Amino acid sequence: MAKDFKSTEYGDLYVDPLTHDFVLVNGLEEITQRIKATLETFYGEMDVLDPEQGMDYTNFLGKRFEKARASDELRDTIKRQVPEVDSVEDIQFNFKPNRRLEITFRAMATPTESDNSQEVEGSVEIGV
Repeated sequence: MAKDFKSTEYGDLYVDPLTHDFVLVNGLEEITQRIKATLETFYGEMDVLDPEQGMDYTNFLGKRFEKARASDELRDTIKRQVPEVDSVEDIQFNFKPNRRLEITFRAMATPTESDNSQEVEGSVEIGV
């Protein structure tokens, strides 16, 4: 069973307010968190630790944003870097002020402790 430290919406480690301990996540929550971390990491950003980690957002920049191409690249990256993901069902793009882009995803994933594919969803916001 995959486990990871729980992170906040800002990527910081979450500390339980009562026990002051770090919190671990597993199952669908861990998979969702890993997808978000993958999409929040720019490809090549972790060139020493894991050079293949992250998303290449080169085609997201500029005035000629191609939604279909961007969706395909996101699907490929998620499925390649998060092996528990069986399929990416939906990707939505929401352009926001100040050159921000919110990416919302919905995928089907099979946690290591299960035989059933289940839905995971989340969103990330990046600068473009």
